[in-house]
Amino acid sequence: MEKEVKNGRQPVALQFLTQDGYAEEPQRQVEYEFLFVEKGRGTLFFTNSSLQVAAGDLIFINSFEEHYFSADVTGGAFRCFRILFDISALGTADDPCRNFFEGIRLCRFITLPEWLVGRLQKIAAMDKNAEGKELIVRSLLLGIISYCVETQQYERFSQLYGKESRKLSAIDSALHFIRENYSENLSLKSILELTNYSKSHFIRLFKESTGMYVSEYINKYRIEKACLDLIYTNSNITEIATASGFNNIQYFSRKFKEYMKCTPKQYQKKRKKLVER
Repeated sequence: MEKEVKNGRQPVALQFLTQDGYAEEPQRQVEYEFLFVEKGRGTLFFTNSSLQVAAGDLIFINSFEEHYFSADVTGGAFRCFRILFDISALGTADDPCRNFFEGIRLCRFITLPEWLVGRLQKIAAMDKNAEGKELIVRSLLLGIISYCVETQQYERFSQLYGKESRKLSAIDSALHFIRENYSENLSLKSILELTNYSKSHFIRLFKESTGMYVSEYINKYRIEKACLDLIYTNSNITEIATASGFNNIQYFSRKFKEYMKCTPKQYQKKRKKLVER
């Protein structure tokens, strides 16, 4: 929380978009996304999988998850609603709601009751500058997430590949430690000290649970934080790189481009324009 205040972060990015198409080139975004298909059908591609989607489907897309879409032209016109939000929408760094969300993975396909689908459609029909729209959209976001939790449409990160309590504790402790200390000079040794596992066993367990090696996860989390600071603060890129745990600006720029497919400056310019609309 202190870091967010010191950097002068502005209100969270929370957007509701209505679109007649979707990205046809691979993209990553700092925000999480709920994608509701109102009309049409097609294929949503991820790094190692693909999904057939059609009208009525609600899909959850994780932040930084590379994805793109190919419409099925035989399915008629395509139209979708998108709710984009960064983690700050769920509270400050020490908020229990935010901490809970960061420790789970929502199901890819989300089943919603008719009344929540109706709220999606109502908001889509609202005027862009309708009074109170931001509040209504935030209420919808929390409504969808809370419904997913109530109906158990999620799994805990560390439960995805095993149910043993010791494994769960080890992964949860490691993830929490990384999130709390990402701006510091993190070492695998310091993380291992929390787990009582051997190096090789912990690396395998971490990869099974998160889909990434420890260094990959740390870099991804740091880039995510850098993206938020590029959008919501007036700090320069060197300051943001350092605050995010990168001591080498060249390495930061290289990893940023690897994840985001553009330079930090390009990302900042594009995303600030969207937020300031």
